[in-house]
Parts: sequence; C-alpha cells; structure tokens
Amino acid sequence: MKSSSIKRLATLAMFLALAVLLNYAENLLPMIVPVPGVKLGLANTMNLIILYYYGRRDYFAIGLLRVLLMAVMFTGVVSYAFFLSLTGFLLSSLVVIGLSYIKKLSIFSLSVASAIFHGIGQICCAILLYWTNDGSSIYLFTYLPILIVSGAITGVLIAYLSYLIITRLNKTSLFRDIN
Repeated sequence: MKSSSIKRLATLAMFLALAVLLNYAENLLPMIVPVPGVKLGLANTMNLIILYYYGRRDYFAIGLLRVLLMAVMFTGVVSYAFFLSLTGFLLSSLVVIGLSYIKKLSIFSLSVASAIFHGIGQICCAILLYWTNDGSSIYLFTYLPILIVSGAITGVLIAYLSYLIITRLNKTSLFRDIN
C-alpha cells in the first residue's frame, strides 16, 4: 500500500472517529432549543470537510459508517432512532451529492440543504414507522416547518464552523496538497 493511500485512510478514519465523538457528545448536551428533533448537527462538520477534501464517495461512505456505528454502539440497528437517522442521512446525502455537481454552490448552500432534507427524510420515515389505520400519522407533516427553519439556521452555523476549520486546515501541510 502506498504511503499516500495509508495517509488518506488514516485521515478518513480520524474524521470518522471525530464525527462519532461529536455525535455522541452532542447527544449528552442538554437541548439548546426545547423542541424534539432539533439538534445542531456538529458531526456534519466532519462530513462537509470530507466532501471538500475527499469528494462525494468518501463523504457518503464516512457519513453512512457514522450512522451505523452510532446505532451499533448506542441505539441498536432495529430501533426507530436508527431508521430515522438513516433515512435523514440518505435523503440529505443524495441531495448534497446532487447539488455538489453545481460548482457555484458554496459550503453554506450544501450545509443548509443537508440539514433541511435530513429533517424531511426523518418526517417521511416517522410517518411510515408510526403509520396508523386511520392515517393520522400524516399529521406529522405539520412538524416540517419547524424542522425546515431549524435546519436552515443550524445549516448556516455548521457551514460557518466547517468553513473556519477548512480555512485553518488549508494552512497546514497535511491538507495543503489535497485540493
């Protein structure tokens, strides 16, 4: 294995570990806004950094591994929380990967889109998971405006944090040669 391949793999593993750690730490913090489902999404900074430096494939792979690792370690792979998280991740990743082909979009646009579509994916999954014979679970869509507004706000905050980190990493020799 080439030295550059080892360096790349080690760096991606570090980002995965940091993403899992940030995800876990965020779950330990009290809710900033006392609204269920509204989180800052600190682990998404790692995903955005991976997208910036390594591309779409690694962005998706590391994000999926994070969701799976969090489920295996804390909630179980057959829990509602896992399915909500996985569905939100899959939809938001598909949107971000699609939008990333538009070269003029900034990290801010991608982050906001990711956060908003993560919430949409979770609502759609929740409707299916909690489906009732009378169809009343469809009313979960009324929660969507809350998730869209909070997603837009947290998306901007996470993008700004990612931007600051990328700016600093570009000054280090470890990341200067990647882009």
